[in-house]
Amino acid sequence: MKQFLQLLERGFRRFAVYPVFRLLFRNQKLDSAIDLSRVRKLLILRHDRIGDMIVTTPILRNLKRLRPDLRIGVFASPVNVEIIRHNPFVDAIYVLHSNVFRLLREIRRARGERYDIVMSFVFNRTTTVALLARLAGPDALRIGHAEEKYQFYFNRLVKLPRFSVHMVESLAVYLKEVFAIELEKKDLWFEISVDETSKRSIDYFLEQHRLRRRSDPSGDLQAYLVLNLSATDDDRRISVAQARALAGHLSKKQNVRTVVIYAPGEREMGHAVQHEDEFKSCLVFPQQGTASLLELASLIEGAQCALTPDTAIVHFASAAQTPVLGFFTTIQGMEEWLPFQVTYDLLTAPAGQPAPLIPIEQMIRKTDEFLEKLIPQPTIVPSSPPL
Repeated sequence: MKQFLQLLERGFRRFAVYPVFRLLFRNQKLDSAIDLSRVRKLLILRHDRIGDMIVTTPILRNLKRLRPDLRIGVFASPVNVEIIRHNPFVDAIYVLHSNVFRLLREIRRARGERYDIVMSFVFNRTTTVALLARLAGPDALRIGHAEEKYQFYFNRLVKLPRFSVHMVESLAVYLKEVFAIELEKKDLWFEISVDETSKRSIDYFLEQHRLRRRSDPSGDLQAYLVLNLSATDDDRRISVAQARALAGHLSKKQNVRTVVIYAPGEREMGHAVQHEDEFKSCLVFPQQGTASLLELASLIEGAQCALTPDTAIVHFASAAQTPVLGFFTTIQGMEEWLPFQVTYDLLTAPAGQPAPLIPIEQMIRKTDEFLEKLIPQPTIVPSSPPL
């Protein structure tokens, strides 16, 4: 029945929705590069996940570097908007609220800016993206990345080297295709602007537990690492058994303290963290309530390293230049979301298998190998032989 409904939906779109939209949109096709010096206002659609916004930060920075007077707006999601809340290269922020009245207010604000160009960096949900681009920039040139059959939605479709290079490198190709801008790999480092309130919150947490940031050489304070136990879907999420084994093993290390983070909605993992013996020597952040994304960014920035199955935390670590060990699955592809320009290592599940099937003994061995390269081991002074 599910397959039948999916076929019915695809047929309805192909033979009813798309023909109507082709008549309504009628976008003039644009093939030539655009002179960035003639663009006054640019709106970027990035209303998807946290990691997607982090990998977009080099694009925002380089656009402003090349054209300081360019006014840049970003349409974000409620999930990822905090990443750019204090970004100095973003002039206007809009949020794709689920509440229709709040969303209409955001669209009205965007329309008031009269953007010259709307560029979509969201590479799925093409119809939703096209409608938002049309509503937010009714007189703008609209540029996107999609299959050729969706050409009618945009003035230009850009072909990108998806899945063979990192996502930020695909975005650099995007700028090259649209504006004939050449960016070098050294220009593509990630950044997250952390506000002072978030930094002070983490400093207080570290002070409470006598921990030090990676940049702080204080000898009487302890270094820490971040162990993330959450991911966005079941294929990437490690099991409670894996989490317990890792936490228990890390708790035995004398030269580094383990700070555990996990999504508040993960009840089974949360119950284990709060009640299982393996986690008793670990610190949990936040100690109560929920943490903001910028607090997480500051926490990861100070860590000796981060261990994670989730690509969002990988991007936080890349932005902070914090070494990262990823527990990955090949099911959903990896190349686009690898750590970028940071010290890292990976342990992947057997081909075609999800992260919960990574053998626990391999996770512990890889973790030990990774930490030995990063964190000085305590010096053990041999005891004197008896006289």
